[in-house]
Amino acid sequence: MEQPIQKIEEHKLKIIEIIDEALNVKTFRLQMAENVKISFFPGQFFMVRFEDAPKMQRAYSIASSPEKNHLDITMNLVGEFTNRLFKANVGDYLIFKGPYGKFYFNEQIKNDITLIGGGLGITPLMSLIRYCNDKKLPNSLNLIYSVKTSQDIIYYNEIKKIKGQNKNFNYAITITRPNAEDKWDGMTGRINLELLKQNTKNIEKSLYYICGPLDFVKSMIAMLESLNVKKGQIKTDIWG
Repeated sequence: MEQPIQKIEEHKLKIIEIIDEALNVKTFRLQMAENVKISFFPGQFFMVRFEDAPKMQRAYSIASSPEKNHLDITMNLVGEFTNRLFKANVGDYLIFKGPYGKFYFNEQIKNDITLIGGGLGITPLMSLIRYCNDKKLPNSLNLIYSVKTSQDIIYYNEIKKIKGQNKNFNYAITITRPNAEDKWDGMTGRINLELLKQNTKNIEKSLYYICGPLDFVKSMIAMLESLNVKKGQIKTDIWG
């Protein structure tokens, strides 16, 4: 499917909420100006910068649904940009420029969707989940999410809530480094072939959205290809 033409625009947005998601992981929620609708597709990203430091900018996928009147970006504490951003306060402003990216979903896509994320790679996938839930789209959605420990699960309460609201949504979360303090009674270990097969109802007609570090994405692609998933069915977003 050919990507629709989108207009790249710049917006000055105010931080209206800062949410602690996990250890050293925060979501910054930014308010759109009144009567301004920022257009983007779930999965896309914006370049984000400070007003007084135009050369200090980072690319961040939007975690919120395009149906909302705010934008969410979620990040961990690493590097100069996030060290400064983590010191920001509600009421401060950031400059967003976008949208960008071919890793996206829109309601013209009718396929079943399998979402595969590692760590912070869940961020653009969450935008897609929220959007499908907001729009009550009929697509079957299956999230397969891998993190190190249960303390590293991002958006967990909301994921469980959406599962209760949406009969088309299912998820599987696996922990790769369980420890003695981890009161986790769910799955452990890395994402494997069996987990992929269990969470894809129709392999031939599904689309696969994979987001995470390079080695993670490569590993997921190799496993999907071993299940005869075609290249055209796989969309990737590599982080880090």
